[in-house]
Amino acid sequence: MAAPARPLRLTLALLKPDAVAHPLVCEAVHAAILRHRFLIVRAKEVRCGAEQSRRFYREHAGRFFYQRLVEFMASGPMWAYILAHENAVPLWRSLMGPTKVFRARHSDPDSIRGAYGLTDTRNTTHGSDSPASASREIAFFFPEFDEQRWYEQDEPRLRRGQLFYSAQERVHRVLGAQPAQVT
Repeated sequence: MAAPARPLRLTLALLKPDAVAHPLVCEAVHAAILRHRFLIVRAKEVRCGAEQSRRFYREHAGRFFYQRLVEFMASGPMWAYILAHENAVPLWRSLMGPTKVFRARHSDPDSIRGAYGLTDTRNTTHGSDSPASASREIAFFFPEFDEQRWYEQDEPRLRRGQLFYSAQERVHRVLGAQPAQVT
């Protein structure tokens, strides 16, 4: 796989409990990530308690859906990904489709939410809405990840190097590089 020539950017992608509860949906979303030429920098299964979910979605506190969203996100395991692409944030958001599943089914039925979303809360995926949100959200789910170091050292190698995808680790690596940490 040839690496992109333009600088890579990062975003956070979550597969929510409704997706993870159905392995075929989880695999279909994972395949869509690869098909759209995202590089998977890190991936891990996570589980958030109610307090973690409250902190993650604190910007929505006080809104009518907040409590329902917090409870749902704490209801089961999720997959968290750090994705890299030249246009990571807008491309992932486009691939997810509209937040409201009814709208997604009618205006963008081939999107992830259009195909697999159940309700506006159980809408399969979450994605960062800006580069600043991506940095904050990546740090939330991957506190061990050094974003600055990645941009300084790993991004140029990934962009220019020969890449391969490790299905066992569920990440992309530069040929000859040490295995990425997957927890």
